[in-house]
Amino acid sequence: MDIQLKTPLLTLALLTTLGASAPSLAGVQQGDILVRAGVAYVSPQGDSDEITGIGAGAKVEADDATSLGITFTYMATDNIGIGVLAAWPFEHDIDAEGSIAALGTVAEIEHLPPTVTLQWHFTPSSNVRPYVGAGINYTTFFSEDTKGALASHDLSLDDSWGLALEAGVDIDINSDWFLSGQVWYLDIDTDASLRGPVFNTNFDVEIDPWVMMLGVGTKF
Repeated sequence: MDIQLKTPLLTLALLTTLGASAPSLAGVQQGDILVRAGVAYVSPQGDSDEITGIGAGAKVEADDATSLGITFTYMATDNIGIGVLAAWPFEHDIDAEGSIAALGTVAEIEHLPPTVTLQWHFTPSSNVRPYVGAGINYTTFFSEDTKGALASHDLSLDDSWGLALEAGVDIDINSDWFLSGQVWYLDIDTDASLRGPVFNTNFDVEIDPWVMMLGVGTKF
C-alpha cells in the first residue's frame, strides 16, 4: 500500500487505540449537531492526461496542500448522520511532469471542495465513535495563475462533481469536547484549458486526492 494511503489510515487507528481507555461519557444521539475544526491536508493521487498541445509525454500534476478544515454532522438518528466538509481555500502548486518536468512549477491554483456525505456511526453512545460515509463532492477552482515557462498563458479549470468516501473517529475529552480524525477520498476530475501566444490546448486532469483532517470538535 502506498505510504500516502497508509498515513491517514494509521492515524485513525492510533486515535481509536488512544481513546479505548478513556472514561465512558455521553456520546451522541439523534438531533445532535457536531462541529469539528482542524488542520486539513490534501494529497492528490492523479495527474493530467498527456498534453499533446505542448509535446509528447508532457503532463502536469498538483502538489500537496494544507489549510483550515471545518466539518459538520447532523445526527438524523442515533446512528445516521449527515456530514458536510468545508474548508478555507486550498492552494496548490502545479508542477510540470513527464517530458517537460524540467520546467518545474508552471502554475498555482486555489480550490474549495465542499462535500456532503451520509454517515453511519457504529457506536453513538460510546466515548470512541468510529463512522464511515459516502456522498458527493463539488470542487470549484479559482485564482489560476500561470508561472515560469507558462507565465504568458491563461489557465482555467472547470468545476468538478464526483463521488466522496469518508471514514472517521470522534473520541470524547469530556461531555462537550472531543478529538476528531477524518479521512476522505474524493473523485475530482477537471477539464483544463491553456491559452496563450505559444500553446492553445485542452486537457483532462485527474486530481483524486486523499484528504485528512485532525482537530477538535464540540456538540450542540
